[in-house]
Order: sequence, then C-alpha cells, then structure tokens
Amino acid sequence: MSHILFINHTRELHGSEQVLLSSLVSAHDAGHRVSVLLPSHVSDGGLDASVRSIADEVLYLPYRPSGESWLRTLFVQLYNNYALHRLVRYIKREGVDVVYSNTIVTTIGVCAARACRIVHVWHWHELPHKLFGWRSSLKGLYRSLVKYKGNRIVCISHHQQSAWEEVLGCRIRAKVVYNPIRPVSANRVAHEGVRIGYLGAFAARKNIEVLVKTFERLHATYPETELWLCGARSSDEIERVRSLSALPAEVLRVTASTDDVVSFYSQIDIFVLPSYAETMPLVVLEALQAHVCVLQTTQSGMSELLRHKKDCLYFPPTRPDILEEQLRKCMDEDYRESLASCGERRVRELLSHQKYNESIGSVLSND
Repeated sequence: MSHILFINHTRELHGSEQVLLSSLVSAHDAGHRVSVLLPSHVSDGGLDASVRSIADEVLYLPYRPSGESWLRTLFVQLYNNYALHRLVRYIKREGVDVVYSNTIVTTIGVCAARACRIVHVWHWHELPHKLFGWRSSLKGLYRSLVKYKGNRIVCISHHQQSAWEEVLGCRIRAKVVYNPIRPVSANRVAHEGVRIGYLGAFAARKNIEVLVKTFERLHATYPETELWLCGARSSDEIERVRSLSALPAEVLRVTASTDDVVSFYSQIDIFVLPSYAETMPLVVLEALQAHVCVLQTTQSGMSELLRHKKDCLYFPPTRPDILEEQLRKCMDEDYRESLASCGERRVRELLSHQKYNESIGSVLSND
C-alpha cells in the first residue's frame, strides 16, 4: 500500500474540506498510510479534530495559498520556500508515494511532488473567477504547474474543466469526479408561514445583499414569510448582514455558522443559493434530501446533475427580478411541494449510483 500525503490550504471546515475528509476516509479504508499537512500560521477552524480522527499523522508547516495577484503569489512562493524544503525532506524520509493537494490555490504540493518526482493528485474546487482569487496575471504560473507530468488533476464538473481550459488556453488532462453526496435525513418541523433559508459563508461572492433586498419586496406582499440566514463567523458579521435591512429580527433571522445543518434544513421551506459563482455546491444536494424546495444560481455546474423546473429552479444572480418571480411562484404550497419531491427523488437516485470512493481510489492509486 502507498503512503499518501494530503495537503489543505486552511484549517476551516467548508465544502471543499468535506470532500477532503471523504478522500481521507477512502484512502485510509483502502489500507494506505495517510498523512495530512495543514498550515501552522492560522488557527484551527474545526478541521483539525476531523483530520486527526482519520489520519495516521498530522503535520504543520508555515505556507500560504496562491491567488489574488501575481505580486502576492510571488511573495507566497518565496514565503513557502522554508516549508517546501521541510516538506521535501519529509517526503523523502517517510517514503511518500503520492501527494494530494486539495483546491487549486494549494501549490506547495505540486512543487514538492515535482521536486521528488512522485505522483501529484490535484483536486480542484474553484472556478477561474476573481471571486475565487483568480487573476489573469497568474496564467503563466498555472500553465507551468499544470504541465508537470506527474499530475493527476481532478475536476468536480465538466463545466469547471472547460472554464479552466479556456482561461489557461490549453487542454487539461483531468478526470471529472463529482463531489461525494453526504446523506441527510431531516424530519420536517411544522411552523406558520413560509420560511426561506440560506446556509453558508457570507462572503461577497455569495450575493447575500441581493437575496435580502429581494426578500424585502416579497415580504411586503407576503407578510407571513421569514428569511433565515445561517453562516456568520462573528457577531460583527451578524450585525453587518442585519444592517442590510430594517426588517425585525424575527423576520430576518441571522445566525452563526452551525454543524447542525439537519436542524436548519428541517425548519425551512425554500432554500436559496444566490451566489455569483459556485462550482458544485453541496448545500443544494443536502437541502433537497431534506425535502426543501431549492432555488439556485445558474453560475455553477449543478445543471449537470439537476434539472430546471423539475428538480429545482435556476436564476441568474444578477437578475433579482427573476429570483423574486420564482419566489412568488413558490408561495404556492402545491408548486413548492412538487419541486421538493422531484428534487429529493433525484438526489436519492444520485446517492444510489454514487461511486466517489471507487473514482477517487483509482486516482490515488500509485499504479
């Protein structure tokens, strides 16, 4: 069996980290020796304990992710040199066979694998979009990194792979592996009115302000509605989002990030993901499993799995008028129930045919 070293760019626990954990479990269950490298200069945001429960060894070194600008990325490469030197020594000493880098902004892994001439699995979760830290000035660097012959690039949708090929101006030898779907089972909680919900980070690309303003107009016609926003990282962030509207707290509910996503889904009727850019958002699949009607951005690869007007509704994130129109349609309980039922059935079908362990296992193999 192989020794596989997994590298992540944060110690947070978001969607890409959930995929990382699934890959860790797959490798561990296959009998591989599993090590994980995390950045030492940032604080634990929930990932450490999950990693430690699976990995044989957890390492910490000072390194940073690339992105935002060419100049910043150049400084990052220089900053990472110390960690890269230590990492190469570890790979040679411990007989690492495969390096797995989670997310495209994690570049220290490909540099180390190239120096040691070993297999490098590069699991890309981002799109080539400025909201993911991409800048056109980084094209030359990434073209050179992609050309490493030991790369095994994993994209999470065909939409994503095509977008990167267009931006980089070259064909990318990649395998498309859809994200693992985490099974969710939620018992619906009875309540008055219609609750609309959002679960996730409050970053700029998530387009929260448009959702709030659209809800204000809807609420003027349907006063029995509520908007629940969950995902704040601090009290300041809660206040910032609340300041977007004068609606009372019982109507516009803003809460901190939670691990109990099942409880959240069980209490809402409509889930809205208004982001300007998404790759393959796991929250959509979770909400559908909980029998929640889903409205989501057109700017993702989810259309490869879910059908418009059958399993969910898609809307352009720059068209709040279309979002409002769709929300008004979903005020009809029968229409909402039809979408939720079809969506849930579709995800259950996807779950039954899921082959993530088999797919990622073949990529991680050192054959």
